[in-house]
Amino acid sequence: MTMRLPRTGAGPSKLVLLRTELSPRDDDILRFLSAHRYATTTQLRDVFFAGHATRTAGTRACIRVLHRLLHHRLVARLERRVGGTARGSAASIWYLDAPGERLTRPEGARRRRFAAASTPFLTHTLAVTDVHVALITEARTGAFAIERVTIEPDSWRPFLTTAGSASILKPDLAVHLATTDFDDHWYIEVDLGTESVPVLLTKCAAYTAYRATGRAQTEHGVFPRVLWLLPTPARVARLRAAINEDPRLDDRLFVCATPDQLPAVLSDPDDTSTSPHPERRIP
Repeated sequence: MTMRLPRTGAGPSKLVLLRTELSPRDDDILRFLSAHRYATTTQLRDVFFAGHATRTAGTRACIRVLHRLLHHRLVARLERRVGGTARGSAASIWYLDAPGERLTRPEGARRRRFAAASTPFLTHTLAVTDVHVALITEARTGAFAIERVTIEPDSWRPFLTTAGSASILKPDLAVHLATTDFDDHWYIEVDLGTESVPVLLTKCAAYTAYRATGRAQTEHGVFPRVLWLLPTPARVARLRAAINEDPRLDDRLFVCATPDQLPAVLSDPDDTSTSPHPERRIP
């Protein structure tokens, strides 16, 4: 009689073998999870399985691939579920298991653990992932090409204020989009209504301070617009009014919108209903 032993983490030789067995799409899924920390089945389906005839077919294909990666302990799923009508695996939240994290970890980087996350952090992280998914979906229409999307903490920028104090700009996303006529650069902030408007204004002031250093202009040619995505039209109006009334801030720098307005903002960022003529760079 033999005893079945529990599976253990993949060692270096097993990881080398797994890497050779991964498809390019498998590798892309792992790297997407590495960048975003968490993603739902629906988000992964919309990014990597959008070519199927129906969403149901795409969901099934996505779940099959995720279960294969789960079997090899490259990914894991949280016990918590997301809201909405999805059930079963379609409602799962996925993250990198230890072997998957090891496989995607840059050389010399510290190990990251994903299993434990507070509900506010998880909710915000998934909302940021939603924005990236929306950008990918809109890019498929031909509206623009995505040149680069950087997620925190890689999007963070340390700097010295004019007073000489150390500070860090912490956008949720830094985005570079290209059309035939323009290069558009954005810093994107995802607000869920959990912070007070004065707290948001303090972050706006940080963008103003970073703009004064000239570092972003050297990097991009212009200072990126700052796009606030807020949960309701009422909150959009409140923040927009507060920015306009704050003498520290240049209201031309900031765009306020709800997430469903994202495609319209990106297609016409000079629309005065969202922002009075922010900068664009003509290649």
